[in-house]
Amino acid sequence: MERRIVSMMPPDADPCAPRAELGMLRPPMVFQPRCLPCAVLAAILACNAADEPPASTKPEPSKTEERTTASAAPSLPPPTIDELRTWTRTLSADDMQGRRPGTPGGAKAVAFIRAEMERLGLQPGAGEQWTQTVAMRSVATDAPRSRMAIAPPRGRAEPLVLGTDLVAGTYRASGTHEIDAPLVFAGYGITAPEHQWDDYADLDVANKVVVVLVGDPPLADGRFGGDALTYYGRWSYKFERALAAGALGCLVVHEDEPASYGWNVVQNSWSRERFHAVEPEAELPEALAVQGWLSRAAANSLARQTGDSLDEWHEQAIAAGFRGRDTGARLVGEFVTVERRISDVNVVGRLPGSSRPGEAIVLTAHWDHLGTDPDATPNEDAIFNGAVDNASGIAGMLGVAQALRARATAGRPLARTVLFVATTGEEEGLLGSDFFAGHPPIPLEDIVAAVNLDSMNVHGRTKTVQVIGPGQSSLEDVLAEIAKSEGRIVVGDEHPASGGYYRSDHFSFALRGVPAIYLRGGSDMEEGGTQRGHELGELRAAHYHTIDDEFDDSWSFAGTLQDVVTVAELVARVADAETPPQWRKTSEFAKVAR
Repeated sequence: MERRIVSMMPPDADPCAPRAELGMLRPPMVFQPRCLPCAVLAAILACNAADEPPASTKPEPSKTEERTTASAAPSLPPPTIDELRTWTRTLSADDMQGRRPGTPGGAKAVAFIRAEMERLGLQPGAGEQWTQTVAMRSVATDAPRSRMAIAPPRGRAEPLVLGTDLVAGTYRASGTHEIDAPLVFAGYGITAPEHQWDDYADLDVANKVVVVLVGDPPLADGRFGGDALTYYGRWSYKFERALAAGALGCLVVHEDEPASYGWNVVQNSWSRERFHAVEPEAELPEALAVQGWLSRAAANSLARQTGDSLDEWHEQAIAAGFRGRDTGARLVGEFVTVERRISDVNVVGRLPGSSRPGEAIVLTAHWDHLGTDPDATPNEDAIFNGAVDNASGIAGMLGVAQALRARATAGRPLARTVLFVATTGEEEGLLGSDFFAGHPPIPLEDIVAAVNLDSMNVHGRTKTVQVIGPGQSSLEDVLAEIAKSEGRIVVGDEHPASGGYYRSDHFSFALRGVPAIYLRGGSDMEEGGTQRGHELGELRAAHYHTIDDEFDDSWSFAGTLQDVVTVAELVARVADAETPPQWRKTSEFAKVAR
């Protein structure tokens, strides 16, 4: 078939560090009462500041691959490379149709994962069931029936080309949404008391649309994490903060460098329906009337209407004493949304603990992906197979389950229970993990830790283990001990500006106070060093969330097996430890009550 690169990455995605998104139109569901409200997070931050392919195609094993099994911890028999390869190939096959929630392909993936969990000897983990139902609502903007423009203080309104100048939508009830509201520039759209920062101070945003800059303020004094993106810099926070401030809407100005992705990523993310989790009989959550992104060119045009430029807005937004202001322009027009409701499931397997069965470690990996490209022609490949993202992660989870189950069968059961949660809706905004963490099968306070697998290293072994968002909890200390015993070292986030800690399934648990860690093999390869690692990273970036993320018979899976062994040992040590993991005092989650 003809090959096309069609990016479906979410706007916050780091192509070099694949993970999930929080959903382009994600409502403030993470900040429902059962979660962590935006204002509470700000207060917490302030307090913390004070205190196997066929034989004909199978590649020859490298020296590192040959010794992978031999290097495994003897107490945790790992799966074989062939098993990891088969799981990944099966889940990313064309007959899975991209594993989108609510589709036959997604149901086929669920059936396969459930059957494998049962075959490996796990027990149903969602009460007496293997699955947990997650109700979802999808909303899509009907671009051909929508029109928007910016009306300056004087003169003719400038039309905005949807998809080129603006992407926008809402999670309010579907229908025709008319907009005629003043546009207000609110800097970075952040209120952070611990940094003595409030872009909303003395700013009236009622019935207005705020325009904010992407990312964190680039301050020389190191506030807002320096080079590392904080939660304040995420677009989801900016939407949530605007809603809390009483704004009618919020538009984030997109720029490639601070966002770490191009405008095409934003465009493609809004080319189809977006889901959010809903309670079946509950009213729709409060939502902005319009939320989305302005292109740099459109934002610069808006700034010039005020006598400034976008560059000048940047300078003003970090200047001492900055106060947001009305631009004098208005966002006018209407856009049409359509909706539908579906349900899908998390697949949950349980490995019972021996002496502390009521306490559990959760291991997450999402099974869902992007489905098919509705714009593909009959002669084009339309399937987003999602081999690395995240068929490889489910393979890793099954591998860890096999290793720990083998240990228990050999007479060395873990003290605490392990819940293996294959989540749905991660690509739509961590929907499955958020629902699971909000409706756990055991009391939340009895979940002692969460470990996440997303997009495994399907290549060779590495000298390093990368912690995404380091410095959060004592889980990193346990990981460092394990890595040292394996001849590896733990390194920090290789892409800190992407804010990866806040964008994958473990985050749903962290928000509720459960110590959580997200790790994967680093880029320093045993064969080829960092140069080879970076080459593989660039290849992954080119394929991430495109139809080219397909299974490749040349993948060795030596690195996958290596990381499975590491994660299995991490889970085992935490399960058997007398004292459960703790947040570091400096973590923004340290004072979240469960």
